[in-house]
Amino acid sequence: IGPQVDSVLRGEGILVEDLFFEKRHTTSHRETYWTYSYTPMRNPQGVIRGIFVVCTDTTDAVLARNRVVEQKQRLADLFEQAPAFFAVLRGPEHIFELTNRSYQELIGNRDIIGKSLQEALPEAVTQGFVDLLDQVYRSGKPYIGHATPVELYRSSHSSTEIRYLDFIYQPMREADGSISSILVFGVDVTEGRRATQMLLQSEKLTAVGQMASTIAHEINNPLEAVTNLLYLARESALLPEVQSYIATAEEELKRVSAIASQTLRFHRQLTRASLIESEALFESSLTVYTRRIANSSVKVVKGPYSKRTLLCYEGEIRQVLNNLIGNAIDAMATGGTLFLRSHEVTDWRNGSRGIRLTVADNGSGISPQALSHIFEPFFTTKGAVGTGLGLWVTREIIERHKGRIRVWSSQAPHRHGTVFTIFLPFDGITD
Repeated sequence: IGPQVDSVLRGEGILVEDLFFEKRHTTSHRETYWTYSYTPMRNPQGVIRGIFVVCTDTTDAVLARNRVVEQKQRLADLFEQAPAFFAVLRGPEHIFELTNRSYQELIGNRDIIGKSLQEALPEAVTQGFVDLLDQVYRSGKPYIGHATPVELYRSSHSSTEIRYLDFIYQPMREADGSISSILVFGVDVTEGRRATQMLLQSEKLTAVGQMASTIAHEINNPLEAVTNLLYLARESALLPEVQSYIATAEEELKRVSAIASQTLRFHRQLTRASLIESEALFESSLTVYTRRIANSSVKVVKGPYSKRTLLCYEGEIRQVLNNLIGNAIDAMATGGTLFLRSHEVTDWRNGSRGIRLTVADNGSGISPQALSHIFEPFFTTKGAVGTGLGLWVTREIIERHKGRIRVWSSQAPHRHGTVFTIFLPFDGITD
């Protein structure tokens, strides 16, 4: 206070606002704030003869003001950290006045404050959101959108991403009832929608598996009866030509039985792993396609094969190879070469040892667009004859074995075809 008194004595008036003091008592203490006014007192000749000091207790006003500041800061923190996006669009031009972190993350952290919606988010114009805001501004009625697909620009507008949003456009009114701004409030429900879609796909797969199991079981029953009848006919005294026909019919029935067994494996899960060589896996899978390979003029190049046994769920790996071989034959409708081989390798990502199975063809190849979706359930390029389940199930089986499946494909005129490789670690399954 000393320097301030000196200034007053030189003729300067001083106001010290909200000076803090801590009042201490024997049992308690409280904070107080005071405002001091120092005014020089002059005699008729204008000489300063003293100082007039006015002290005002401003504790209540300061504490009230501090509470307002704290509440505003708390509201700002809640606004910023809320797990929902929020924005304020001012006036009929829809100028961005305020946004929170969630909204900025949603739009890719673009600089939008002070810009109109058309300027800041041009994709909003083509999707009709400006028209919706205009409607809310004119009518004064809020708009609610449920799981609305919104296409947002990403990385310098070079790509887009679809997000699904639940949101509300709420008009904000002034004291006279006029609309000054529109509040945008909502949540991103993209992940929830994807989870719902996956649940629906899972339910479809369960239904398909149950249906496949039922059909295969129903097919097996009459197959057994026909097989027995053919056996009795072959043992009877028939012409050699008829015996030949019966033998061919028996072979075809065996093929149908093998296909029915593969269908059953789609639904049934094996509980014990077994040791088997890769050559045996390939050979058993080829058996099912013997006639198709011959009719399609496909040449099969076998080996070399690794001689080391692999611990796996044999039926599941056969199912994988059946699917890959069947797809390869489909891709070579006018003929071609199917390559099957296996060898021991090291996965350099983690150092684990295992066997790499290769199924390759020089067929028509897979387009880049289709290649990015081939492991998705119900995606197929075969039209009505395809289920879109084969490669999806294949990847699930390989991942269950802690393995990895990769694919390369080309549709170039002089270098076309597809290569699938499967890495199965020796320690992927423990029995």
